[in-house]
Amino acid sequence: MTLDYLSVQSILALDCGSTATQAMLIDRVDAEYRLVARTETPSTVEPPWNDLMASVRQAIMQISEITGLPLLNRQGQIITPQQQSGGVDALVVITSASPPLRLLLAGVMRDISLDSARRALSNTYATVEGLVSLGRRVEGEGSTNDDFQGQVELFLELKPDAVVIVGGIDGGASRPVLQAAEAVAIASSAMAQADRPPIVYAGNADLRSEVAEIIGAEAELRAIDNVRPSLDLENPGPLQIELEELYRQRKMGRLPGFGTLASWSSVPVLPAAKAHAYTIQYLSNLDGINVLGVDVGGGTSTMTSMVDNHLELAIRSDLGMSYNAARLLAQVPSKSISRWLPFEIEPAEIRNILHNKAVHYRTLPQTREELLLEQAVAREILRLLLRDMMPRWTDGASRLYPDLLPKFHLIAGGGGVLANAPTYGQAALMLLDALQPVGVTGLVLDKLRLLAPLAAVAMLNPLAAAQVTEQDALQNLGTVVAPVGTAREGEVALTFKIDYDDGRSLEVEVPYGSLEVIPLATGQTADLELRPTRRFDVGLGVRGQAGTTKVEGGVLGIIIDARGRPLPMAQDPAEQRERIQRWLWDMGS
Repeated sequence: MTLDYLSVQSILALDCGSTATQAMLIDRVDAEYRLVARTETPSTVEPPWNDLMASVRQAIMQISEITGLPLLNRQGQIITPQQQSGGVDALVVITSASPPLRLLLAGVMRDISLDSARRALSNTYATVEGLVSLGRRVEGEGSTNDDFQGQVELFLELKPDAVVIVGGIDGGASRPVLQAAEAVAIASSAMAQADRPPIVYAGNADLRSEVAEIIGAEAELRAIDNVRPSLDLENPGPLQIELEELYRQRKMGRLPGFGTLASWSSVPVLPAAKAHAYTIQYLSNLDGINVLGVDVGGGTSTMTSMVDNHLELAIRSDLGMSYNAARLLAQVPSKSISRWLPFEIEPAEIRNILHNKAVHYRTLPQTREELLLEQAVAREILRLLLRDMMPRWTDGASRLYPDLLPKFHLIAGGGGVLANAPTYGQAALMLLDALQPVGVTGLVLDKLRLLAPLAAVAMLNPLAAAQVTEQDALQNLGTVVAPVGTAREGEVALTFKIDYDDGRSLEVEVPYGSLEVIPLATGQTADLELRPTRRFDVGLGVRGQAGTTKVEGGVLGIIIDARGRPLPMAQDPAEQRERIQRWLWDMGS
């Protein structure tokens, strides 16, 4: 059924995650759309419930209790369209409750085909559980093998959700690619027909018919365009689209209760990471600015950027703050986590806490130490996402420094660890420490976790999504000014002068190594004159060049981050702990 968005007054948006289910009611209030009510309940997608709909109905009933309007009938079905006695005009859904696709990836050379495939996979809900390098052994990522018998054994051991074969430019290598197809065919024949995973072939296009002949009836073959058709051309789109479709079919579609939920939705159910990316793109296009959005979730973490009108998305289905917490330890040493803590902690204790979190993933921090440890984990997750994204940001007007973040006008932080931080200063500090923005950047917080669901709302009613985004979705933290450069501790990094709208002015010298927070209330603006010393650049691309800009306030105000870029870390652990504590105090935490 196609709905006319002008006829849609009330919309119920559902965000079904792996640890929690949210329900948000949007309706007209005084001639504009606003968020009327929001509830959150623990997810019931896993045992003992094994039914996504249990938490969905619970969240909806809580909305009914808040508003006094029944939204479900006696049979537990959603009431649509809205009637005088209750119900809503439409319902939309996003979800991140599904586990990622577990892939076996085979390619000819690590530095060409496999790297192209990995980059293509990085914006899909997929994890590479095993790697087969047909040219040489691949080390350091999951299970690997490069001999024929080993390839067959690895396939049978992993039992992947899908196999991706890449390799060879069009018209290039053939023997190792066909060898991989033979290994897959043999391994598939040893499995029950119902258990055989689909094979996605994204290699040398000239070999499609031979690969199809080898695979035959042993497995479902999906042949698509080469992910690396030539040495100087990468073509990730077809592989991404194919894996997104497999994810919808084999993961989202198999969630217990998903069929009922999808039948309720007025538009197709969106994966949460894609939905979040759509809203970041909207925010960028709205004002023609560069926007970075991050979301550190329970099971999956994402980063979306719009730089110079170019969209990039990185999804890490192996990194999160709940049952994936301990997986971080396989990618960063414990000392990388402890360097963000103002207290001493043994590596074994970090491991124990994170493994316990992975088992009891719905628990909340009980002490200040546990809270700060979770925030340290979030910093490292963001840094890993940033590492994935850095190669995608090509040289351009916004890429002032190759090893630092491009120039963003707005950074939006989300996910439970950021949204639920006890103080806004802690949320801002996590973003500043992990991302290290340069120049002048606005900081906002997706405190109610509305950004992703609003993308689904926009599919149905763009006006409602736009008005709720503007009025309810984002908590303005303030504006950060981050000069790039280094100096001796205590030397003046820049002088700033702020002229308030009421005629008051303030001029301050900011020493290198410091964090300064200048009050400027939400909704207020001020003119900020920045005069950096000759060693520092305030985002203009030239060290020592002064500039003036209009800045907007927020719950924190104006943050002058003169700690340097890149952010210096003390070699002595005791000195580093002292720095972290001082930064927390500077941010009011």
